[in-house]
Amino acid sequence: MDRQQFRGIASLRIKALLNFLIVLLLLLGCENGLTQAGNQSEPTSSRMQIRGKISIKGSGPHTYLCLSTDSGIDYRLTGELKDMIWSRYQQEKMMLEGVLSKKALGPGAPAEFTVHKIMTPDPK
Repeated sequence: MDRQQFRGIASLRIKALLNFLIVLLLLLGCENGLTQAGNQSEPTSSRMQIRGKISIKGSGPHTYLCLSTDSGIDYRLTGELKDMIWSRYQQEKMMLEGVLSKKALGPGAPAEFTVHKIMTPDPK
């Protein structure tokens, strides 16, 4: 076997191994994606309170009502009280009570918080 044939066979084996690894990674990625997606949609049932500044984020037509905490965590606000908060409390610091209805998916897709009660506009 000459040097050129050896290189050709070695190249084919490397390509086959790389293809196998890519398929394996894709399968593992899809499996993790499915389990994460299942966990993402599960709402938590315990009520919690969050405090932060109310603002509108995103670009039209994809704007959403957001509460940003001092630690830099954003919550997309949902629920029956959302419209009232949108119209009355923009740029104010508030404390809200509700349920974390969806976990954050990443940048641009913050956690969703269903507001059940407006505690108070924060005096600070």
